[in-house]
Formats: sequence, C-alpha cells, structure tokens
Amino acid sequence: METNTLFEIPHIRLTQSDSGLYCLEVEDTDLNDYVEDFLWDEFEYQSTSVSRHDKKTPAIYCNYLDANFSKERLIELLNQLDLQEVTRIYKLNN
Repeated sequence: METNTLFEIPHIRLTQSDSGLYCLEVEDTDLNDYVEDFLWDEFEYQSTSVSRHDKKTPAIYCNYLDANFSKERLIELLNQLDLQEVTRIYKLNN
C-alpha cells in the first residue's frame, strides 16, 4: 500500500493511503497521548492501531481519521506543536 505524506515532523506524520484513508502516525505511547490531548477539542480518532517491532523500539500508533475531517485545519494545529516538547516527551522512553 502506497502512502502520501501530508505533514511530517520528527516522530509525527500525517499520511493518506492510496485507498484514501488518513492516518496520523505517532511514535511512542506518551507522545501519542500528548498529541491526542492537543487535538482533542477538534479531532477524534475513528480508530487506532499500534505496532511494535520489538521491545527496544517505540510503539507506532496509526490514528485513523474520519474522511470528512479538515486536512488543512489538522495540519494548521500540528504546526502549532512545540517541537522541543515533542522531542522531550519522545526522549522520556527512548
């Protein structure tokens, strides 16, 4: 399955699959919680899947979004994330 990256900063990426699904990919459980809290007032995930290659790598969350969401608004909000805070939270467990 091919994906198109719509937004990316370290440890966070918004993609659209060739089938049209949108996924907000976030590395690490604590960072995923932070992003979810940051977006909660405007965006709810339709579903989430988690993958982990082994215990030494962070969990990768794929948070699926409803097809009717505003990509532009989500990207606008993601651009407001504090990169230093994102890095700090990621480094807590990695």
